[in-house]
Amino acid sequence: MKHYFIFLTVFIFFIKTSTFYSQEKKTVQVNTKPKLIVGIVVDQMRNDYIYRYWNRYGNGGFKRLVNDGYYFKNAHYNYIPTYTGPGHCSIYTGATPRVHGIIANDFFNRKTGVDVYCCEDTSVRTIGSPSKNGLMSPRRQLSSTIGDELIMSSNHKSKVFAVALKDRSSILPAGHAADAAFWFDDSTGNFISSSWYVKTLPTWLVDFNSKNTSKAYLEKGWSTLYPIESYSNSIADDNSYEASPNKKEKAVFPYEYKSQIEKNKYSIIKATPYGNTLTKDLAIACIKNEQLGKDDETDLFSVSFSSPDIVAHSYGPRSIEVEDIYLRLDKDIEELLNELDKGVGKNNYTVFLTADHGGADVPNHLLDNKIPAGYLKDKKLTKKIKTYFEHTYCDTLLFTYVTNEQVYLNNKRIDEEKLNLDEIEKKLADFLITVHGIAEAYPSKILKNESFDKNDYRTLLQNGYNHKLSGNVCFIYNPAWMDYTEKGTTHGAGYNYDTHVPIIFYGNGIKRGETFSYITITQIAPTVCELLKINQPNSTIAEPLNNYFK
Repeated sequence: MKHYFIFLTVFIFFIKTSTFYSQEKKTVQVNTKPKLIVGIVVDQMRNDYIYRYWNRYGNGGFKRLVNDGYYFKNAHYNYIPTYTGPGHCSIYTGATPRVHGIIANDFFNRKTGVDVYCCEDTSVRTIGSPSKNGLMSPRRQLSSTIGDELIMSSNHKSKVFAVALKDRSSILPAGHAADAAFWFDDSTGNFISSSWYVKTLPTWLVDFNSKNTSKAYLEKGWSTLYPIESYSNSIADDNSYEASPNKKEKAVFPYEYKSQIEKNKYSIIKATPYGNTLTKDLAIACIKNEQLGKDDETDLFSVSFSSPDIVAHSYGPRSIEVEDIYLRLDKDIEELLNELDKGVGKNNYTVFLTADHGGADVPNHLLDNKIPAGYLKDKKLTKKIKTYFEHTYCDTLLFTYVTNEQVYLNNKRIDEEKLNLDEIEKKLADFLITVHGIAEAYPSKILKNESFDKNDYRTLLQNGYNHKLSGNVCFIYNPAWMDYTEKGTTHGAGYNYDTHVPIIFYGNGIKRGETFSYITITQIAPTVCELLKINQPNSTIAEPLNNYFK
């Protein structure tokens, strides 16, 4: 009997131990890596567009991503200025302009004394057009990207492609080592590239361009997708806050583009919803023809929809035009996801969707609603600064330039005159905050040497401040103030209308859910890299997002 109980005890222990190890093996199984990562960036998409148009979206676009993916509802840009170039660069590098060097779309070059464009590169050639619109590269981007690290980790077995209407929205996500980046050429209406990436356009892209799809879309004109009276989320079509890119009279529906077509001015398509549809067409063609997601190595594809930004700049975020472009973009995203389902497989790809920045309300519209707002033009501010230097130092040449909410001084002249640079910067900052419309101003010494809480506006300035490229004094407008025309709107500030954007992950390896926890745009890149089990971009210091993996 005693032997029987010993045997029974050993047997039960064996069964429990076997069950434990069996369960343990199940818990440590690692998800198969996705075959394709798709990064979708919507230019100037505020987070509230998800809520505002929710009841009008179909089930297969934004709603599919939100309902079946993981939605970070309180995601923000963590630097100033919030522009397209820095936005795309920060998404794919996991760094801020302080490190990656793309401090604005255009920024002042102290050596040459003129503005430089963030992607311009006269050492390369345009591929696919006789124009100069392909003299572009990522050489000013100082940090590696997700794509760069993916290619290095796979010994060039992975493929990396990017498409967009804007060159910077394609080049900066693609990075340095990508197979190719393609963007729209205003002079021909075709998609082109740069010799940085390719020697000739691929045959499939030549065929795509030959169809002259831009013309076919523009011939349709632009009327609202649904009856115009149903656009109750927007202000009246006929208002005084909008400026149409192709109408000298009122900016009202419908829009037709006959004169632009006759003059071969196909760039107007960027200011219509067809710019998004054309980009979607190109994205699908690229994924299919480059066989992305078809082998055992994970590929990366970046697509940026530029038209929402261009439309919002002209019409403002409360316009019927903006509502209509998002209802149509919803359908474009649905088509792209359906193609990924068919071509790559439902469980074989992972998508992240975000925006490169938000956008401000039209100040005049706010003022008419008794909400504080205003305009401060750089030209007017320049005159004030020159007058200040004339009165204070009897020398206007100590001042050089104002751009991107930064003031550049003539450091060489200040040194030659044996003046104290720190003192001049401090006094100038003190003067700037006396200017109506400016809330704060800081000399470079503070931005270089002091530290602040993570959500302090001074921290946002620091994160956007590059010690070699930025100005001597940085300033911040009052909320809803801007340097812009009095119709339409812009972006660039550190206030939440410009920083608050959606971040949604969907697909392979992603569980369903949502969170209101504060996160930053720079957390996307390390998160994607952890999903792929590869090295993070070389200047990333942000933490990967947590609790959203399956």
